Formats: sequence, C-alpha cells, structure tokens
Amino acid sequence: MRLFHRDSWACLIAGSLLLISSFAHALDLKAWAASISPQTNERYIPVELWAEAEWQGSKVLQMPKVDGTYRHRKATYQIKGPMEWEHPAMGRKFLVYERINPGRDGVKWQLFTINRDQNGLGRLYDGRPGRDGRLSSGRLKFPLALWKEGETRKFVYQVWQSRESERVESITIQKIDFAFQTSPHCLEFYWTATRRTGGRIYDRQTYIYCPEQSMVSQIQH
Repeated sequence: MRLFHRDSWACLIAGSLLLISSFAHALDLKAWAASISPQTNERYIPVELWAEAEWQGSKVLQMPKVDGTYRHRKATYQIKGPMEWEHPAMGRKFLVYERINPGRDGVKWQLFTINRDQNGLGRLYDGRPGRDGRLSSGRLKFPLALWKEGETRKFVYQVWQSRESERVESITIQKIDFAFQTSPHCLEFYWTATRRTGGRIYDRQTYIYCPEQSMVSQIQH
C-alpha cells in the first residue's frame, strides 16, 4: 500500500482548511444575498454593514457589540460600542457607538445611535479639531432597515452649537446591490445635510459600503 509523504499530508490539510474557509465565507455572503429582493429592488440594511461586523441575517434592528477597526483610503477608523451616553442638551441616555476618525486635520470623535424613526444611524455628537463640539438630536447619516433603490427619505433634527437650530439630512439610495472592486452586495447612497428652511447645503457626499468592510468609498461633491 502506498503511503502519503508528509508534504502531501500538509498540502491536503492546507487545501481542506482553505475549502472550509471559503465555505464559511459563502455562508456569510448568503445572509447578505438573502437581504435583497431583486423583484422589488429592496434591501434590508443592518447596523452590521456600517460597523464592519458579521451578520447572520436577522431582520430585527439591533446594536451588536463592536470593537474593531477598518481601513479607508490611508486612514484607520475605530468603532467601539454600544455604550451608554447621556446627552447633555436633551437630558436623556442613549446607546451609542464611538467612532474615531484620524482625519487629515486631526482626530474626529463621533457618537452614533439608531434614530427615533428607526430608519438610520445618526450622529449625536461630532467633535473635530479647532471647532466646538456639535450636539444633535439624532440624524440620518446611514440608512437602516428596509430601503428601495431610488428612494429618498429626509430626517429633521436639532443642532446645538452656538445656538439651537433645525437641519435636515436626506439619503437617496443609488445602487441597492452591486459589486465594487470585486466585493459583492455593496450599497451606494447619496447623502445631504441642509438648512431646514432650504437653500443652504452644508454638506453632500456619495458613500459606498460593502459587507464586512464598512465604508469603502466616499466622494464629497
């Protein structure tokens, strides 16, 4: 009877591990694929897409435990949470994620939570170098739950900076499901922040997020 050489066994084991790894990854992608309806162009978007976390396919909005990093351009972002934080202007406690962005002008410290409409993640606090920290009542920075391609939603919120004011953030889903640089099941949306009464645009961006990678593209217009 012919015996395997030990190098052959090593190759066999390595191949088996690769097959198991590929199978596990396929299972992960299966959950993301199942969240999309090609017939209606709708998609269920979980917090895990924003947080670069594994997702098992649950369609109940929740804030999973996260303590990790992701790379965008040449910067390393950190996301940690959820943790309890008391809003100094609203006098109530929120479950939040802390995101640290090492930006070109210095470190940005931001706190995110699920907004009151349960349709997105919004920033409650935004601290940037050389500026006073900006408090908000919850916004629409990232879409959550069920959205449709081409759909636009708006969210009105309060801002406390030098004075209290109202602003509007809106999101338009541009691509509900596509491959970005070989990464499958990515999401592209257009986001704006404007004055409540219209006219002034404070910021507008196009974002792309991919499963287990978080933000992979950001274009400021």
